[in-house]
Amino acid sequence: MGWLGMLIGSYVGGSALGGGPLFRLLGAIAGAVLGSKVEDSVRGKRRVVSGRATGPHNHSMVFCASVAAMLAKMAKADGVVSRYEIASVETAFQRLGFTPEARRYAIEVFRKAKDDPHTIYDYASDFAQAVDSVEVRELFYEILWDIACADGSVSSNELLILQRIPRALGIRLDWYAYFAAQRMAGRRSGGAVSRDPLADAYAVIGASANDGADELKRKYRELAKKNHPDALRAQGLPEEMVGKATERMSRINEAWAVIKEARGI
Repeated sequence: MGWLGMLIGSYVGGSALGGGPLFRLLGAIAGAVLGSKVEDSVRGKRRVVSGRATGPHNHSMVFCASVAAMLAKMAKADGVVSRYEIASVETAFQRLGFTPEARRYAIEVFRKAKDDPHTIYDYASDFAQAVDSVEVRELFYEILWDIACADGSVSSNELLILQRIPRALGIRLDWYAYFAAQRMAGRRSGGAVSRDPLADAYAVIGASANDGADELKRKYRELAKKNHPDALRAQGLPEEMVGKATERMSRINEAWAVIKEARGI
């Protein structure tokens, strides 16, 4: 099945997820262009387990479609889609390895989602429901920061989205503080931003300065195991995003090195 078939398959599978705005949007785009014949062909190949559409490509397609829809909302958050944001979105599509056909549909998703009545939180909830892996959802959140920072400044509306959306994505709420500290250094962000390397290291590991050595080791090992690129591949991370996962794994290891040195572990 090609990229287009997989894209439609994600929409069809979306009926098992309650037909949220993401899947309705994809269905409208695919159905308008292709009609029901292709959709019926894909529907016949769909498997559903425990109410979820499954298959080796479903998560990748949900991920790609969610990128297009949520990036549209993020880009529009400050009232206008700048040329820098458009270029950053194009870069995101390239990083995901979109074929020309898939890129055409992703751009259509972007255009329609930009002005539709749904919120970025609606799309984030769809994504969280479709993708079980917290680690994959955290990588997606990092992509949203990439887009917000693309034009060299982050608007108050964009910051509000970035602060609120972790709840819709079902990820740790303190990721906002961590990325704000990393991305907003030297910028006016409406409040003080810490750049304490040890505090940042604890944030990456999801640990506290009050944790004992054994607890720190446990948290690091568990985090490293879950965020290994091979583990994320098995959980549906698109192959083209493995580089992003590798970057995150490096940050985890660097954070652990800082903690070990500071605590004498």
